[in-house]
Amino acid sequence: MRGAWIVICLTACQGQLQLRAPGPTVDDEIAADLERYVKALKSKNAAVCLDAVDYLPYFGRAAVPGLIAALGSSDPNARGWAAAALGRIPDVRAVVPLIALVDDRAPLQVFVLSDDGEERHSAYDNEAYSVGQQAQIALVAISGQRFQHKSEWEKWWAGNAATFVAPEPEPFLEPMPLPPQARWLKGLKICVDPGHGGDMHKRGYKRGPTSMSEAEVNLRVARFLRDFLQQAGVTVVMTRGSDREVDLKIRAQMAAGCDLFLSVHHNWSPRLQAQATTTWYHESQDHKPASVDLARYVQEETIRQVEPGEFPRGGGLMADTLMYNTGFAVLRHLPADVPGCLVETTYYSNLAMERKLRDIAFNRREAYGMFLGIVRYVYYGIPRAEIAEVNADVLRAQTYDGLEDRREWASAHRVLSEYVRVKIDGAVVPCQYDPATGRIEVKGPFGSGEHEAVVELINVHKNHSWPKPLKFTVR
Repeated sequence: MRGAWIVICLTACQGQLQLRAPGPTVDDEIAADLERYVKALKSKNAAVCLDAVDYLPYFGRAAVPGLIAALGSSDPNARGWAAAALGRIPDVRAVVPLIALVDDRAPLQVFVLSDDGEERHSAYDNEAYSVGQQAQIALVAISGQRFQHKSEWEKWWAGNAATFVAPEPEPFLEPMPLPPQARWLKGLKICVDPGHGGDMHKRGYKRGPTSMSEAEVNLRVARFLRDFLQQAGVTVVMTRGSDREVDLKIRAQMAAGCDLFLSVHHNWSPRLQAQATTTWYHESQDHKPASVDLARYVQEETIRQVEPGEFPRGGGLMADTLMYNTGFAVLRHLPADVPGCLVETTYYSNLAMERKLRDIAFNRREAYGMFLGIVRYVYYGIPRAEIAEVNADVLRAQTYDGLEDRREWASAHRVLSEYVRVKIDGAVVPCQYDPATGRIEVKGPFGSGEHEAVVELINVHKNHSWPKPLKFTVR
């Protein structure tokens, strides 16, 4: 398992992304999304501007330059809500421009719909927020000082600017523990694909009852998943790191040379109470059995974290051909040797669940469930085979149950003998398996030239081998 590569397709700036498809660089994507969130501060929609204030601290001090620039905006909302966000990301660079706004009495305009939905009105019955008020609150958070007037802040800064050190930002959310089994993920490579993207400008498109965007929440969950994986020593590839459209075929092609692929989505239904978690594999359970293995663990652990109010009657593992005759494009176009699945964690069309999906801590719980599913899947071992000997007359391969490096007191070669199968150049061939030695023997003759063998195994935990071909040459 060491050094194997995994790709997960779903839908964090606190780690390094690696993109392996044409498109913007990681830094460009981070900058683009920061710009999008800072721009959202201007919104008069309470759900939009206040959501941006809550989420911008996720990016840490990378968000500070854009927020400081917003303090100089002609738009009061941009100035005020940028100040509010800066109060959560203490940085010495923000002190002077915040002091300059202390006497800014411009009101912040925050609107909601009336109860009958016919008109919009202020969210509050008074001018509850002003730019200067938010600047004051931010300065108190950054400095630990409390003054009432701008002149007092200026005097304090004149005497302390040379020595003042801003405190470190508080953790965006309280840390969640990594289980001990997560150490078996170290050295893997996982690609996380946040579903959809580039469609935020479409009014009503894939949005919930209060206009929450599926593409947005997919991206947030994906970032949290990436963070968990990186903490476990995984190298992560993201198909997108900002609100941009990526062709489904390109997303799938980014999995080339990797081991697993997982796509994160949220679902919609005309049935208002729908909220169950489902996880989808391509075509059938026999197409890539390893995809079903991954899907099963991800499904089980995601349900435990999301705690939906209803459960699928059949367990929630679904074939994508139930939706489309040819299945989901992002799974259909995966390389032949890459297992993968797509997760629909819950329904944004359900008002109660949409409220939860607006909660950033809940988004992280969704990601934590997916992460724990991957941990369980890898912890139970991935069986594999390696060619030990080959010539024109015979091929011999050594099998491994994927648990050899666990140093557990157990019998060797824990592979289910009855289910060992070998394909040579795509055709199933007779083979002999010796459970005492874990050796497979396939009798030839094999013609001269290049060949591919695929050895299909199931270990004691019912995990299937990955469909990676073993190439050999007969001269």
